[in-house]
Amino acid sequence: PVERWKILVGKNVALTLVSALLGAAAVAAGGLVFRDLSASTLAFAALAFASYAALFALAGNWLSLHFPKRVEFGKRMNRSGVAGLLLVPVFIALAAVPLAAVAAAHFAQSHALKYGILGTFAAASFGLYLLLIGTQGRSLARRELDILEAVTGKSGEEGGRILG
Repeated sequence: PVERWKILVGKNVALTLVSALLGAAAVAAGGLVFRDLSASTLAFAALAFASYAALFALAGNWLSLHFPKRVEFGKRMNRSGVAGLLLVPVFIALAAVPLAAVAAAHFAQSHALKYGILGTFAAASFGLYLLLIGTQGRSLARRELDILEAVTGKSGEEGGRILG
């Protein structure tokens, strides 16, 4: 059996790669349209994305654990209900990181401050991810055991410890 935190990390890596590809395409399109594809633009996008990816993965894991919804393939795949509503404040909170860095840089007239703030947030976000992914994995394992017990009437111990 695979530890559940490893499953969460695998899911997060896959979603992060898709987001990175879409983000890179958006940055490239913006660079072509606005003719600003400089090293500083790429550094800003990379640092902002690093912070976004780690925090969004944690938020996505939390939403999936607390508000699960079975995905039915072949139908429109959208998110509604509480999890869909909670995505709005998550997106707003994630936008606050680059906005705070830009505002601080504007008022201090310092690009170094902007990249320092973004780098600090990226490192802190990744550290928080590493700190919490194990806890989220244990929550997922407990949830699976609760479902197993509800469906079979047996506890995880009696059910053969399939969850590791």
